[in-house]
Amino acid sequence: MLKVVEIFYSIQGEGAQVGVPCIFIRLHGCNLSCSFCDEDLHKGAFAELGFSDILKQLKQFPSHHVIITGGEPTLYDLNGFIEFLQAYMYSVAVETNGYNFSNISSANWVTYSPKDWDNIENYGYDEVKFVVNPKSKIEKILNFKSYKPVFIQPQNDKDKPNFENLNFCINFVKNHPNYILSVQLHKFLGVE
Repeated sequence: MLKVVEIFYSIQGEGAQVGVPCIFIRLHGCNLSCSFCDEDLHKGAFAELGFSDILKQLKQFPSHHVIITGGEPTLYDLNGFIEFLQAYMYSVAVETNGYNFSNISSANWVTYSPKDWDNIENYGYDEVKFVVNPKSKIEKILNFKSYKPVFIQPQNDKDKPNFENLNFCINFVKNHPNYILSVQLHKFLGVE
């Protein structure tokens, strides 16, 4: 059983898979309380659903791309669930703050968005996403080295882009072209 806040169909608005139609599974709970969190649903109501109940809901949508998000999905050991979905030909991506990579080692794709920039992990993910604003300690990002794609994403408002932060990120990637801009496209398009 998983604590599911919501299951919805949209497009991936961030990172390397931007624009891909995906089914999102939002899980309940997080190990952090970030002041800039743009998703407070993971703190509220949830339903405890079994794997088959979740699969039934996923089958309502035409995509076979699933993104497990939260909150923080790695609070749960999701490997069995991920393998269950993969057996039904779903590609499963997970968005994590890096709490416990071993709980998602079966995933097809892992997006790592570290919040503690003093202790950034080096393994267990496919892309890194730093959420920044003009007051962020950018030198910590510049000191981080990876051969994986590293995205710089503006800290946006809950339901809309923050253009001051966006302009800061645009200038950052122009000055440091080994980083990639991620803009949360869904917020520009006005979709969930």
